[in-house]
Amino acid sequence: MATSPSSFLLAFEGSVHSKAVRCVCVVPTNPRSASVKASFEIVSGSLDSSVVVWSPEEAPQGGEGESSPRTVFKSRLCLHHHTDFVYSVAPCHSDPTVSSFFSGGKDKRAVRIALDNGRVLMEYKQASPCLLFLLSSASRASTDAHQDIIRALDLLALAASSSSPPHATVLSASNDQLVKAWRLDGTPLGEFEGHGAFVFDVTASRLQPNTFLTASDDCTCKVWLVEGSEVDKALTGRAIQTLLHAATVWRVAELPTGDIVTCCEDGKLRVWTRDENRALPEAERMKQEHEAQEAQAAAAAKGESSIDVSSLPDVSQMASLRGKIGEMKMFREGDLATVYTWQGTGWERVGEVVGAAKQKTHYEGDAYFEAGEYDHVFKVEIGEGGAYKPLPFRMSDNPLVAAEKFCVREGINKSCLEQITSFIRRNTGTSFSSSSSSSSSSSSSSSSLRPGAPSQVGVFDAAVASKVAPLMEVFTFAKGNFEGASKKILEFDAQFPADSPERLTALETQYLLDALEKIKSPSFMKQGFRACEIDVLFEKLATWPSSKAMPVMDIWRIMALHPQYHLVHKKTGDQGWMTVIVALRHLKDACTSETDESPLMLCCLRFLANLMDLTTNRTVMLRHSAVILESVASDRILKSPNKNVRLTAASLLANFSVAFANKEEKEARLKLLKLLRGVMESERDLDIYYRCLVALLTTLVTPPQPQQRRLLIDECQAIDMAGALPPLNQNIPAEGRIGDAAQDVLLLLE
Repeated sequence: MATSPSSFLLAFEGSVHSKAVRCVCVVPTNPRSASVKASFEIVSGSLDSSVVVWSPEEAPQGGEGESSPRTVFKSRLCLHHHTDFVYSVAPCHSDPTVSSFFSGGKDKRAVRIALDNGRVLMEYKQASPCLLFLLSSASRASTDAHQDIIRALDLLALAASSSSPPHATVLSASNDQLVKAWRLDGTPLGEFEGHGAFVFDVTASRLQPNTFLTASDDCTCKVWLVEGSEVDKALTGRAIQTLLHAATVWRVAELPTGDIVTCCEDGKLRVWTRDENRALPEAERMKQEHEAQEAQAAAAAKGESSIDVSSLPDVSQMASLRGKIGEMKMFREGDLATVYTWQGTGWERVGEVVGAAKQKTHYEGDAYFEAGEYDHVFKVEIGEGGAYKPLPFRMSDNPLVAAEKFCVREGINKSCLEQITSFIRRNTGTSFSSSSSSSSSSSSSSSSLRPGAPSQVGVFDAAVASKVAPLMEVFTFAKGNFEGASKKILEFDAQFPADSPERLTALETQYLLDALEKIKSPSFMKQGFRACEIDVLFEKLATWPSSKAMPVMDIWRIMALHPQYHLVHKKTGDQGWMTVIVALRHLKDACTSETDESPLMLCCLRFLANLMDLTTNRTVMLRHSAVILESVASDRILKSPNKNVRLTAASLLANFSVAFANKEEKEARLKLLKLLRGVMESERDLDIYYRCLVALLTTLVTPPQPQQRRLLIDECQAIDMAGALPPLNQNIPAEGRIGDAAQDVLLLLE
């Protein structure tokens, strides 16, 4: 029986890529190269479209106790030969005179690159997106080798025994969470189970017989030891070590030194060694392990709240309660305490209340917050890029002082100060008293500070201030019969032929069922979704035809409100644009269908409207606003006999008016004005008309520069916007809130 080698320890952690590192390889260097001294270098590729060459160097010895120098890896080259994600890198062994490697990306380009200076030696312009290399004249096929996608293959060298010579075994890794072993003739030898999610890579050790490595979506790299032999007609094995990471591990490779390198979704490259003398100091290793454990714990569940949940008003009572703009209030949702903020027209969900931390959290410090242990380090999403910024807080601190520091450090307008202070008080369980000063200022923030919410909206001139505009928050659609949608998805799936690529496998069905249970849960917003569940929801179901897409889009629209929707961005790499394309395709099919497809139309529009809620989703909607608005400009939508379709379309247009605030969106704004005019001239329903009217007013009063309002007003006059307003529009009464808003618009148009 093989003995287990010593454990791997973290030896290096490097962060050069700005996005996920998706591929890595080891390239031997040319001994005659003057620019490269090491015998090998590491090459990594990333979703940031870059390829980085890492060169090993000896780190200065830290003291007399170090018997051998540590190795660090410096970024020697950062190459940008690709215009999109880099998914694959591989060494080139065919040219003994020039050390080089290949890289391939989503841009469908394959290039051969010189290792010494990064120049392109060859570009394969006519390359197919898929390259096939035949290793021998003989071929073998194994049907249904796995129950899901096979992600990686490698040859494993098994140690020679007294009864058999050394021989090779094929290893395959799959989305079915298994690694399997095969003879070269296709005979199965065994399977290795241990991962809790997709297995993205398998790499056999060239230095340690009977040993291989795996990388998985469960955020681990595992080291496996194969036991048994081919003589027994089967192979068994066990994972002898699990290396925990803070995010998905995409690839693992072995270095000539016996060390291994992993690349991770968090954008970092890590090298692991069995030589304790070359490992990082224990404190640094413990820090990485602690960060990985924290990430795993955060994904699994959040900490218990110290709030007495039973004493809070139930969320069902929300409709009967009103507040002041900016005021926050806690409600009970099942076993959860959640915070809502009053936005003038209703309560908006801020997030869950997390009780005092049982353990302190270390913060590294900055110019405004000292380094040390804090009771809380909140991660707050701000800005269009969706970046998370730390907000450290001790229970002994003054919330107002902490809020002021955060505002100054992040360049946030001081008008947000009260809301940030309230956020801190609510999430730390400290006493809270609302202030009335934040409700009436014309330069007040559009939304309370919260993870996933935009931090501010455009400031508008007091001369054009209105009692009803600008809109401060987007309209969303959260209620629905998700039990019915779940049953319909399973029903439609059963209608596909068994060999259809659209049909779910048994494992995919289980992932789908797990995801649907979370969606139907009363604590949906707290549920954590695995990457494999996101894959099924947004990749597999995206291939379904429009005739079966209605329940899928219904599930998508509620998922668009979930904080973890950003995982869709990671999977597609285009900030979720591919899902928008799918929705627009279904919407087009519904509009051109000879039958009434109002349910599909409604679900697609609700999905698009909900995408405007979170900043990370809103960015892609703004970037492609012209395409989206053009897709909505159909009489089948805007003049649909179905009131709910028209109301949802009006809500989507209103959401664009909110998103355009303070943005340079000239052409899209003009397009929006024309669409609003088209709806308002024929709309009879007062609720729908009012929603469009307030969207119009919001568009006019929130341009980034006051002088740009003149351009919008000129456009309104050119399309006779006044003719769609009461009293000229006699279909709508010029009274109440509609009369007030219409008067505000007419004053602007004078």
